[in-house]
Amino acid sequence: KVTLQESEPGDLDLEGKDIEQVLGIISNSIYREGEGQIFSKLCDRSALLSVVSHSLSAYITTLDPLPLQRLSNRIAGEVSLWLSKLMHFPGSSSHCHDDIREGLVRTVRMVLHQRYPAFRDEGFPVLVSSLPVIYITTSTYQEAAQYICTQLGLPKSTVKLVSPQEGEEGFSWLDQVMQKDQEDGLTPLICIANVHSSLFHNQSVSNLQAICTERKVWLHLEGHALSALVLLPSEGFSEKRCDSMTLTLGSWIGIPAVPFITVFRSDTETAHLAGLGIVTPAVRLNCLPLWCVLRSLGWEQTKARIRGVYQMLEELTDKLKSMDCIRILSQAGDAQFISISSLEAGNLDGGQIFQTVSPAIAFQYVTDQSTDASERVSSYTDNLNSWLGQILQRDGGHLSVEIVDVETTGYVLRLCPFEDSTMVGLSSEDIAMFLQCLDEKCDILNATVAQRSKFIQLIEENPSVEHVDIAHWAGLGGVRFIPQDYINKETGKMMELVKEDIEIVNQRNVELVATLRNTDSAFSLGEGPSPCHFMCVRFGMVTMETDVEELLNLVIQTGKEIDEAVAQLQTMSEVVKRGVQQAQDELRRETDNQLWQEGILRHVPIVGSFYNWLSPVPEDVKAKGRYLNLQEGKLESTDKIYKQHVQVHIEDGQEL
Repeated sequence: KVTLQESEPGDLDLEGKDIEQVLGIISNSIYREGEGQIFSKLCDRSALLSVVSHSLSAYITTLDPLPLQRLSNRIAGEVSLWLSKLMHFPGSSSHCHDDIREGLVRTVRMVLHQRYPAFRDEGFPVLVSSLPVIYITTSTYQEAAQYICTQLGLPKSTVKLVSPQEGEEGFSWLDQVMQKDQEDGLTPLICIANVHSSLFHNQSVSNLQAICTERKVWLHLEGHALSALVLLPSEGFSEKRCDSMTLTLGSWIGIPAVPFITVFRSDTETAHLAGLGIVTPAVRLNCLPLWCVLRSLGWEQTKARIRGVYQMLEELTDKLKSMDCIRILSQAGDAQFISISSLEAGNLDGGQIFQTVSPAIAFQYVTDQSTDASERVSSYTDNLNSWLGQILQRDGGHLSVEIVDVETTGYVLRLCPFEDSTMVGLSSEDIAMFLQCLDEKCDILNATVAQRSKFIQLIEENPSVEHVDIAHWAGLGGVRFIPQDYINKETGKMMELVKEDIEIVNQRNVELVATLRNTDSAFSLGEGPSPCHFMCVRFGMVTMETDVEELLNLVIQTGKEIDEAVAQLQTMSEVVKRGVQQAQDELRRETDNQLWQEGILRHVPIVGSFYNWLSPVPEDVKAKGRYLNLQEGKLESTDKIYKQHVQVHIEDGQEL
């Protein structure tokens, strides 16, 4: 099967291919790239409808211009009407787009035209007298804000990150910032806020809206917490909360290929100048997939999907709160949250709508809950969280866990069902399996942390080993065996090692791991931090039943056995060297003596052969061989071996 991955990009073929062949190439390529998982994502009929409707959105453009525009306006109008009621945003219009930032760019352009009426005719010079200011309430919008400035040709200084100081409550601090900017000759233009950020855990969006309205600042809301508006009762709760909002409805209900939506006040006259709410189906009608999905699901099923995600989040949050070793970072400890049942029943104040359980749960395994949450945890705790995250990703079932390195707190595990369509509509069994896996792995972490303290204490009490911290390793750590030759017998401490000594110790630890693996394959070789990179025996995760003292004794005993074997080998080597030297010296002396006793003539060529024939050399005068007795460490004559050999042959009845 031909796929795009198997060939390099090339020129267009001179002759065209059959339609079936072209479709076969792209379908095979999609299947290979998705590793066969694409079919599992389309098992939902509404999801399949969303994908198919993209073809219909292109097919619809084959209509004549007038019927096409009439049908397009009808579909776009119905989408705006449905979303207006669904999001409790009366008097609003909707605009569908493929890039999540596009709606925000068009919104800022619309507000520019609104605040600077002459901007349409005179352009950027009208901004010079009073430069606009774009407020963002979280640093995660820095990139999006810079993108807006690039698209609209605004200076980067237009963007201002605003956040309250410690101890400040309400939004009076933001009012003061806007007032100062106005006094400095600037024009506060728009405030972009994320409703599920910590800023709104104890504060009402209505208060922020009141300040923005007073300062004539456009308020734009984003965030998954906006999905809570869908669960409100159909009647009531229609008060103004913002001027516009960006929705990621597809991820909320677990449907792929659904466009992003920007909902905005329909009474804004400059919306058409920014291209908001205008339907131009030149290539495709991009609001058609959303129209098809909402038609297929209906009001109740749409709410049911979002409700199921919130109930799962509540169950997960309650479980995490009950675990002593888990610290939840996505919610402030003193915040009061509204349950989903209260939200659907309408038993809440209008300012509490977004104070539900956090749509994105961020939690962290900690060894001590008393540590300050604003301080970064130790590197070892980071390793523990990294291990926990990887295990949950492997064994946690359908709940996707993301490992995030947060500069201020360290490694954090993040779980957001609203960003993964496969997590929408999970069964209670899936959630129970995840929580059981989390419980089991936290028990292992707790046991490892407890055993590690004992493990390090045992190491410190024995001079033959030392503890090695291994980078990015969550287990007990590493144990470096120190040979007896490098331990001071008087002080019992390790001597100062030079480079050659370190290489020898490293080699000895490599041999130790190889020997240990012959008895248990769980042992592995570890490497310490730079610059020395000490080699060591690496210990992984353990349970409370694991006898770490026995493990350590096994390492020490095996290391000492290797020490003894090396010492015996070195002793034997010295014995062999001395024996060979002694044998050479004795044979040399005997040869010299034999030369004087036999006479010079026996060693003269030709003459010596004739002389030896006439008068053979006696046996007792010939030089005797030598052999080294390793058991006694003595050099002996080979006569004894020859006699034993002759005797064995005689006893066996062999002829000599």
